Amino acid sequence: MRPRVGGVRFGWMRTFGRPPPNSGLQPNSNPGVERPRQVDETFTHQNFPAASEQTLQLRRQTWASLLYRFQKYGHFSTGNRVQALEGGDACFKEMLEVISLSQTRVWCESYIFDNSRVAEIFFMALREAATRGLDVVLLVDYIGAFALRQDWVQELRRAGAEVVFFNPVLPASLCVGPISFRDHRKIMICDDVGFCGGMNIQEEVGEETFGTSRFYDVHAKLEGPCVADLAEVFRDSLKEAGGHVHRNPIQVPELLEPGVYVQILQSNVRQRRRTLQKVMQKSIDAASESVLLTTAYFFPPTFLKAALLRVPTRGAHLSLLLSGSSDFFPLPGDLLAQSHFLRSFLRDTPEDKVSVHLYEQRHMHAKHMCVDGVFSTIGSFNFDLYSARRNLEVGVAVFDRSFALRMQELHLKRLKESRRTLYSDWIYHQPLVRAACAVAFGLVRLSGRNVFDGLDCFQRKWLLRKATLTFLLEEQSQPQLFWNKRLALRNNRNNGTFR
Repeated sequence: MRPRVGGVRFGWMRTFGRPPPNSGLQPNSNPGVERPRQVDETFTHQNFPAASEQTLQLRRQTWASLLYRFQKYGHFSTGNRVQALEGGDACFKEMLEVISLSQTRVWCESYIFDNSRVAEIFFMALREAATRGLDVVLLVDYIGAFALRQDWVQELRRAGAEVVFFNPVLPASLCVGPISFRDHRKIMICDDVGFCGGMNIQEEVGEETFGTSRFYDVHAKLEGPCVADLAEVFRDSLKEAGGHVHRNPIQVPELLEPGVYVQILQSNVRQRRRTLQKVMQKSIDAASESVLLTTAYFFPPTFLKAALLRVPTRGAHLSLLLSGSSDFFPLPGDLLAQSHFLRSFLRDTPEDKVSVHLYEQRHMHAKHMCVDGVFSTIGSFNFDLYSARRNLEVGVAVFDRSFALRMQELHLKRLKESRRTLYSDWIYHQPLVRAACAVAFGLVRLSGRNVFDGLDCFQRKWLLRKATLTFLLEEQSQPQLFWNKRLALRNNRNNGTFR
């Protein structure tokens, strides 16, 4: 495997020892670890005036080591440009403009593609791009895009576009897994520009121009070599959809200066790839100052909950911005389950180090995190059981001070419009409410068990049982092989083959 400039494939440092030219990486003082120049440029007295030189040097070493360890989890590159797009109107306007200017390809992947007015606008943009002769691929989840109009699908296909439904229930020949195995990724590749985040193609995300302002969401616009890495995740989704539609890797875009360090991460349980979860856990464990997490459907799996609980023990501040408006109708099951989880979470954390705010004006659908004001993630991953171990997910990790400050700004701005919840709140102590919350959380936990999704064959316990069984079978076969060999030798000797 050869290294490539900009879109550097993981593993080249162990193979080649030194970074490729123009990659923006330079040797670190620690042998065997290469340090991105962005690490030295980030931890300076100008960015952290209150920190001593010893503290800055320690942070340089910590993040250089972390980024080096993260390299095995996915493709990374420098020379990129990343822009945070807040709200559906800003994001949809940018996406439609880029589609209209594309000359080669428009690859779109979305969990939800409904039949609303904004979906119709995107349908017409995709159809027009296909009519111009562009390579247009629309990949949607069968359950999430159940409302997608069939006449739109037929028109896109007549125009030359490929429309792929991920894991349809019917016909059974097109199913690629249990019904709970869903494609939750949100990706768009338009020539050398990429989009990734939490926004679906639906009217709830749009605002005055494109929708109903029911959801609050944030997306990211990507330029540079990382777009080729994002396209690889899209190709992985096509492969997981059954392999009926294939696409070749795209050419790596040119480096942009000044550029930022970006790594594309993913979760694919069928391929046992959980790089997104691992990087999020390890980056949370590395926090020395703060972790600012904005997410929906907050009932994380055990390993992420443990990582969050460890943040205040290191003296760092943990700020959680969660949804206080339900996405479920008619019963707010997501909020009830979240309240049950928060009761124990707030009980086990100090109020001066952990703050939890509920955003009630709209449903909080954004999914981004900022660690120590230098490292950020944004993507489709929710802190819940389904994203952690079922859905196809994608995320963008950015090591850049300016982008991290932008994510902090978005978090703090919505924090001011939210209500802080404490363990002393009545909702955590009223018996009937507690019972309803416990039932809702129990249903969520039960629905997340392995027995209900058919994906338990990839769990460690199953792999351990398989290895043990293989070992026992090999051990039992050894005596039989020994006597078979002895018998063959005796027969050969009696036949005069050996003297």
